[in-house]
Amino acid sequence: MPDAYQPDWDIYTCHIEDKPAIIGLDLDLRRFAPLSKKPYAIFISVYLKNPRADGFPQGDEFTMLGEIEDCLVQQLETTLQAHFVGRTMSNGIRDFYFYASGTLLHDKYIADAMIQFPDYHYDFGVKEDKTWELYFDFLFPDVQEFQRIQNRKVLRTLKQHGDIAERARLIDHWIYFSAETERELYGQQVQRLGFVIEARPVDERDPHPYGLRLSRNDRTDEESIDAAVMLLWELAQEMNARYDGWETVIVAQ
Repeated sequence: MPDAYQPDWDIYTCHIEDKPAIIGLDLDLRRFAPLSKKPYAIFISVYLKNPRADGFPQGDEFTMLGEIEDCLVQQLETTLQAHFVGRTMSNGIRDFYFYASGTLLHDKYIADAMIQFPDYHYDFGVKEDKTWELYFDFLFPDVQEFQRIQNRKVLRTLKQHGDIAERARLIDHWIYFSAETERELYGQQVQRLGFVIEARPVDERDPHPYGLRLSRNDRTDEESIDAAVMLLWELAQEMNARYDGWETVIVAQ
């Protein structure tokens, strides 16, 4: 992997074939994939023994699935130099996804790992996937969910530093536009929603050179942040603008 690569695992909820699902994946791979030296996708399905009515595991099975994952990752990384890219949980099945440079004896290596868990039934498969379609089109969240994931990352950092989410404070947002007229129209619309224009930076080197820094008093609970951010994000999409994130101060007392 490139030196700049830093594993960045996160999860989100969705539906797979109309069933509730949880997808976990390494988000930082998006910056480097597809990896030309790892064109083969390997997927392993492990069937839960006692799933809940919604298809998710319960009790000690959470721990057992973690042990299965650790064993599969260690085995395939060691034998095939495979890279673990994601996992799904839905309809009583835990799926694990890898990319590898080759698949010789992959069935043996998977069996060698799963023999340690004789109570679990499993399937597996392989397909050539040079464009990493499985990663980008199946595992990766859509743009809205990706923004929510980024929100949660900031909120976790705030919480780790003792932030009191119920306390409203100024939250800054940045949006960038390709045309100055679009920036001004956007500014007029969001001012009616309680946002204040703090600055209008310009960077001629950027494809979206006309910036807008906004602020508004909001809480930092997930519902409040998602509501504010997605409102600004959706308005930006309508104008072909780029919503570029938010930040705030920690309110710990």
